[in-house]
Amino acid sequence: MTERNVRSECERAAAAAARATDGVAFLRPGLTGLLRAAATSAAGSRYAPPPEGVRALRNPADGSWDVELRLTVRRGHRAVDVTRAVRLAAEEATRPVVRGSDGTGGGRVTVTVVVTGIV
Repeated sequence: MTERNVRSECERAAAAAARATDGVAFLRPGLTGLLRAAATSAAGSRYAPPPEGVRALRNPADGSWDVELRLTVRRGHRAVDVTRAVRLAAEEATRPVVRGSDGTGGGRVTVTVVVTGIV
């Protein structure tokens, strides 16, 4: 599997795990995601952008993966509890994707969750 495919699968798995977590209202794209979506829709491209609010990057030094999720929390839920639950769920969802990507059965994932608002 190519690095691009692993990144795409990792982002999809993390997004699905986050959306399924109690207390998450929605994933929130950053400025880059908003601009990318606008550019691809204006150009009529068939390119499928990554899920909004998720970015996965591979660290070339040690082969580990860093996943960042940006999300909005539902009112009535503690942000700290939601971020802990999302981080755990995303780590569990992405670990099988990256485990075999380097061919050694390794593959470490670090998940960062950023709360952008409460609704």
